[in-house]
Amino acid sequence: METKSILDLVRKRKKFAVLPAAFLTLIFFTGCGLEPEPEPMPKSHSESKEIVVTPESLPEPEENIQKVVKQAGPSVVFIASDKKSGSGVIFREDGYIITNDHVVKGAGECIVRLADTRTVKAVKVGTDPTHDVAVIKIEADDLQTATFADSGKVKVGAEVLAIGSPKGIENSVTKGIISNVNVDVDNGTNIIRCLQTDAPINSGNSGGALVNMKGEVVGINSMGRSDAESMNYAIPSNEVVKIAKQLIGRGYVSRPYLGIEGANKTLKDEPVILITKIMPDSPAANGGLQVNDCIIEVNEVRVPTVSKLREQLNNSGTDSIVSLHIIRATKKGVQEGTVQIKLEELPKGYYTTDWS
Repeated sequence: METKSILDLVRKRKKFAVLPAAFLTLIFFTGCGLEPEPEPMPKSHSESKEIVVTPESLPEPEENIQKVVKQAGPSVVFIASDKKSGSGVIFREDGYIITNDHVVKGAGECIVRLADTRTVKAVKVGTDPTHDVAVIKIEADDLQTATFADSGKVKVGAEVLAIGSPKGIENSVTKGIISNVNVDVDNGTNIIRCLQTDAPINSGNSGGALVNMKGEVVGINSMGRSDAESMNYAIPSNEVVKIAKQLIGRGYVSRPYLGIEGANKTLKDEPVILITKIMPDSPAANGGLQVNDCIIEVNEVRVPTVSKLREQLNNSGTDSIVSLHIIRATKKGVQEGTVQIKLEELPKGYYTTDWS
């Protein structure tokens, strides 16, 4: 039987029953019209005043930067432990502070120095190594919290400031632009989607604020590339806030999972996810998925990479039912169909760097 292209298979949407039989291993290869001019507006009989914008009437760029720093700076703190130092951002008035997991990882005790020079002890509330986010808490009054913007609205080219304590120099400010959005970055624990900026982010900036020109936090500074200049990354504010709320509420982050290990492959010149391993007694195992199946879509959204698959699973949430469109090689040829699987919470001790 001649094997049809993957796109033909996806379009036809043929259903199949998930059978327990073994399947063969897939072979991978590797003129516009012009609009009419509008009629001129009739002149008003009443006098109108013309508004003239001159360079003198606009705020100086330095003045605007100073205004942003004055607004956002007091919410950024210096964090020191017995192992390392970094930065943090005051999230709530009752003392919760967001930072990076790698800033407080392994630390027995943390000391926080506020922008007004007060020094207080902090305790760890929860950490999320998967996305390099942590929450600590201090007991102090008159704390100025940061305002978090919608990172989904951040545009390439927007001006930003990075505020933190690079090399232990507190309340340091660097300026740049958003170079890219939704960049997949390997943080050593997981592939995360970051904002890329050319604003310098040095050792000690980690956990500090990346703010827009309204003084709102659009990201938490996390890392920079050592093999390139001006390629630095921040965890988007939307993701950070979502994680922080879970760490404060339950002490850990609940994430949905299928229970598979996958690899990015190509089938008939189309990117697919090849299932290479299945966790026993997982949603994938109980739902009938098998090694060498290829995942094409999740809830009718194309998932060409493992990173995209994890994104769709996270968007669906724990205890949700997802529709997986898969392709499978059988003794009768290549078949395709849709499988409904209920997601569960990723067991503690497992990381999404290994399992999806």
